[in-house]
Amino acid sequence: MLISAIFLSCRKEDNPKIPELARVPVPSLAIDPSSDPFISPSDPLSFKGVVIVDLFFKDDIPPKSFDVVVIKNHDAASAKVLQPGVTTFPTTVEVTGQQLTDLFNSEIEDGDAFTIGVNVMTQEGKEFLAFPPVGVGYGTGVANQNGGVTTTVEFAKLCTYVPDVFQGDFEVVADEFADTHPGDILTITKIDDTHFSYIYPSCLNPIPIVITVDPTTNVASIIDQKIGSAFDWEPSYTNPHAKTTGSAGDQVLPCDKSFSVSINYTVDQGDFGNYRITMKKKE
Repeated sequence: MLISAIFLSCRKEDNPKIPELARVPVPSLAIDPSSDPFISPSDPLSFKGVVIVDLFFKDDIPPKSFDVVVIKNHDAASAKVLQPGVTTFPTTVEVTGQQLTDLFNSEIEDGDAFTIGVNVMTQEGKEFLAFPPVGVGYGTGVANQNGGVTTTVEFAKLCTYVPDVFQGDFEVVADEFADTHPGDILTITKIDDTHFSYIYPSCLNPIPIVITVDPTTNVASIIDQKIGSAFDWEPSYTNPHAKTTGSAGDQVLPCDKSFSVSINYTVDQGDFGNYRITMKKKE
């Protein structure tokens, strides 16, 4: 009887009304292959980003328009309009370092990140923000629907390369070749403003490994070079060489005071393959 009384006391009028559901066109953003992938640490005003703005569901009801917007350092309140009233899809939108400087009225500094999205205006005249003050743009879970959709893209300024940072004691963070271990200390020697070196400890009669840094991209590379007469753990492996092959992630991280390179090790007897080593300055 108690259960019956509970059910009898509940009426549909007592329940809150379900809010009206809105059908919102889903945007899809991508960085064009012609775009700069990041903002140059040495010349941020030279940056030219190219973003493709499209509809994820191409056969669904289109929006009335998209306003392409950008925020700085993930601050939704900083949103500025890059290109208003986009009605043709796909559309290519360009953004330059000078535009970003003018929009936010400040120079682009190390670590600054600029995230681009779109404010959606529906056919009914309702606006849905890419970067709302609270919550996630367009609603929770939108980015995961139908296998995943990219609703924003981001460009960041790499930290400026400071040659004097890359000298002194560096701690091994990881070494896939396993001739050093996390916590081991190697000495980094500054050669000039774009080169530094270190000695790999498992080489007999070691020759310093020289790393070249491109300060416009912070890419780190090693030109094929002899690094010793043999490996101490197997002296029959003679004339070890090291080089990089352009792997993603071969770079210096000045803000973090670290660097990482994937090294191809070879000897007269053959090729060991590629192994990444990461080091961070010991404070």
